[in-house]
Amino acid sequence: MRVLIVALVPSHLLSMVPVAWALRAAGHEVLVAGGAPVVERAAAAGLSGAVVSEPPGKRVRRSAAPSGLPGAGPDWTLLRERWRQRVDGVLDEHLDVARQWRPHLVLVDPIEFSGLIVAAALRVPAVVHRWGPDRISSQSIPRAVEALAEVAAGRGIDDGPALPSMVLDPCPPTLQCPEASASQPVRFVPFNGAGSPPRWAPRPPTGRRLCVSFGGETAMLSQPAVWDALVRELAAVRDLESVVTAVPRDAGALPASVRAPGPVPLDLFLGGCDALLHHGGAGTALTGLALGVPQLILAQPNPSWAAVGERVAARGAGVVLDLDSALREDAESGLRATLEALLSTPGHRSAAESLADEIRRLPAPSAVVPLLAELAAAPVGR
Repeated sequence: MRVLIVALVPSHLLSMVPVAWALRAAGHEVLVAGGAPVVERAAAAGLSGAVVSEPPGKRVRRSAAPSGLPGAGPDWTLLRERWRQRVDGVLDEHLDVARQWRPHLVLVDPIEFSGLIVAAALRVPAVVHRWGPDRISSQSIPRAVEALAEVAAGRGIDDGPALPSMVLDPCPPTLQCPEASASQPVRFVPFNGAGSPPRWAPRPPTGRRLCVSFGGETAMLSQPAVWDALVRELAAVRDLESVVTAVPRDAGALPASVRAPGPVPLDLFLGGCDALLHHGGAGTALTGLALGVPQLILAQPNPSWAAVGERVAARGAGVVLDLDSALREDAESGLRATLEALLSTPGHRSAAESLADEIRRLPAPSAVVPLLAELAAAPVGR
């Protein structure tokens, strides 16, 4: 069986890598299609890739994810237009790659809708692979199928994009959003890139350790005032070493209690941390939960990140703190006090460890490979 993996950005690919490894270990062929950063990340995971580039001179917004304030409904009209513009710009290259590769199944990032059209064009199953807590794709995929029908028809695909034949879900069921559609569970296996375990990785014999990990597009790494306030608050927490996975390019000297070791895969040291502070990324959250680490999530204006924070808090494995309130001059103790509470409350650790047990009980990626092979062998109905 040949499987084509279609991903929008590198972070979305990471959750699919363990399934790709399981496919390869079972003797199947795998090819990753996406932008150059996606293919570079695939290569780092030992996977072959084909670069699909944006057309020269055409500026297309790469973000296809619903945006807005947490709790606000997505602007579906705006999103439909973004989907059309972006998919129309990359679809021909995706189709060229797919027709040369001739996959029997397409594994699709939930917001890289080109993969649904590719599956329809080749009349093979499309399988969507979620990232984690999912409040959006159950609503967005049917809308995208409708919105992109004309784009597909322009390439002779009159039936429009394919609806998913299966949804793989690495999120433990008790953490998943109640409104998410039915899915096939698959165990989350942390993969944050390749590297060497740092010598300082084991849990320190005295004191406490916090892992601080933010996405590249968050205010913590792009707004100097926010970064400075954040570092000030971290340094003020007693007996705490903070390991920061990324810092702004123009960041000044860090306090002695804040360590910035450069790129180190989270799974190589996060198990030696007492807590995790992050922006709400699903991969970051699930990596921490797979290792039983409680979390503090700084709320961001992105519904997908907001859903992660809300679900982690609902399960008792962490807390959500509003970024603006936490770092205002009149509330400098907000982040400090919340971290102290998180570190000193045993219930958060117990809930995180319970979720780690739940993750371990889910079917391993190797267990879903026969299901994918059976799906690929069956006739595709339209």
